[in-house]
Amino acid sequence: MATGFKFEKEEDFNPEVMGRSLCMSFDAVVSSFARRPEERVLGALSSYIYDMPQYPGDRVKGGVYYSRYVKLPTSLIPQRQPSLLKQFASTVREYVGVGSSFFDLGPGPEWSVMKNTIPALRSLEPSEYFAVDIELKFTTEACKVVAREFPNISAQGTAVDFHSQCLPRHKSDTSIIWYPGSTLGNLPAKPGERFIENQFVLKHLKQLKKIDSSSEYSSSQSSQNEQRYLVLLMDSQKDRVDSMVNLYSSEEAKGCFMSILHKLKRDLQAHDFNPEAFSYSPRWNDYSSVVEHQFTALETQEFLITDCFTGREETIKVLNGESYTLANSMKPSHEEMKSLLSRSGWETLISTWDTERQLYILLAQASGLEKKSK
Repeated sequence: MATGFKFEKEEDFNPEVMGRSLCMSFDAVVSSFARRPEERVLGALSSYIYDMPQYPGDRVKGGVYYSRYVKLPTSLIPQRQPSLLKQFASTVREYVGVGSSFFDLGPGPEWSVMKNTIPALRSLEPSEYFAVDIELKFTTEACKVVAREFPNISAQGTAVDFHSQCLPRHKSDTSIIWYPGSTLGNLPAKPGERFIENQFVLKHLKQLKKIDSSSEYSSSQSSQNEQRYLVLLMDSQKDRVDSMVNLYSSEEAKGCFMSILHKLKRDLQAHDFNPEAFSYSPRWNDYSSVVEHQFTALETQEFLITDCFTGREETIKVLNGESYTLANSMKPSHEEMKSLLSRSGWETLISTWDTERQLYILLAQASGLEKKSK
């Protein structure tokens, strides 16, 4: 389409054309706004902060705001992670070797791929590359960059929610999951739950060990012969609370999170919902090791949401003055992360910090892979 949008105008927008995996989850919204606070899932809408507009004038612009946010001097991970990733890639090669299948989780836009992925590919020399992101535009951009820089590497893009779906089937007996600026930290949580108890993170880490046995390669390989490695970079818990909360004080960060509300209105056809009737503020929860992105209602609203894929409907009531945690930014300590990796079947082989000990990165190996048909 010449406009660069999927739809020419707002009236043409159709969630079914977008596909279920790219639309906001009906169940996630219901759980986020449950009447009783203790029944709510915290941060259930985190994965939608990166979405792009689908027609002219679309207020869903999280990805647009994010591309601005990461260029700010105060944006910690994007500013400091490239050098750490490049340095660590040579260490990974000592353990993994060359010729692996390389899964790039959440590669982001072209500039991010150039800074965070290309140096690693030069060092690790994989045989094939997979860009995996919920946003199709990012996977397409990533594959174009990789194909341009490495004509001999097979580059494929897959637009899926890798928090809940299997990674694509690969050809090599060895695979690397490259997980920088980790959106693992955006996973949901239950009220009163410590990070090391978080069942959403635990399930996700276990999911990363599963291989898709439904593809053309499944008959020629056995999961018992495969080795899977995880390179995970995390923003660590800081001594000062304000240093964590202030990461999200900019207008660019606010734009990412407020975009969630516009996506709710758009994807779930909530015509009577007013996304503007909320204030946004980040809050540190020390018990759970997470910055909770809270949305406080400025007025009472009652609106209908519709799941166009199933026909289900639900009336949501938002109370004036009540706060709802719709997104998370988890910042577990190094030890908390290693503990949860171990519980989910990953053995940490080596880890290191950046020079200012703001970020840490680790290499883990899966203790066993499980075949999983989609």
